[in-house]
Formats: sequence, structure tokens, C-alpha cells
Amino acid sequence: MNQQSPIDWFKLKAQFGNEQLLKVWLADVVNGSEQEAQQIRQAIEDGKVNSGLLQQLQGIAALVCSPALSTWVKQLKQSEQPQADLEKCLTCYLEVVTEITHYLKQH
Repeated sequence: MNQQSPIDWFKLKAQFGNEQLLKVWLADVVNGSEQEAQQIRQAIEDGKVNSGLLQQLQGIAALVCSPALSTWVKQLKQSEQPQADLEKCLTCYLEVVTEITHYLKQH
């Protein structure tokens, strides 16, 4: 993967150890991504972040080993501009999903 990747692939692969299991799990992440993205879009529309969404995003960031997404989730926790930060978080999340989709197509 390239250096601008929102995912720490080395850490993610080490965490799983089994390439087949990793691919199945990543496919599940992609399959649920539209629902996750919709929840973020709803929060943008509402102009606020609830703690459940924060925990969900924090968990996803940790599970897919995304330092970029983790950074945006931390920013959201203390955000004075939740809509703007949610939009940035959504953009980052979609980049993560795009990268995973690309990985799955290559492997």
C-alpha cells in the first residue's frame, strides 16, 4: 500500500496473521460501510455527535488500524465545530473503505 494510506497495513496484517481471515473480515467491514456512513451523515445533518457513534467510530478505527481515522475521532470528542469535523471524519472513513475495497480487489 502507498505511504499516504489511512490504514496501517503492517499492523493490521500482523493483528490477523491469517490472510484468508483478514479478507473475510475486511469484506464484512465493507459490507457494513454504507450503514456506518449513513450514521455519520445523519450526525452531520443533526449537527451533533452522540457518544454511541463516537464509540463505534473509535472501534472501527482501532480494528482497521487507521491512525488517520483515530485522529479524527479524537478531534470529534472535543470538537467545537462538530459538523465540520464529522464531514472530515466521513471523508476519512470513506477513504478507509475505498482502500479496503482496493485491497480486496487486488487479493
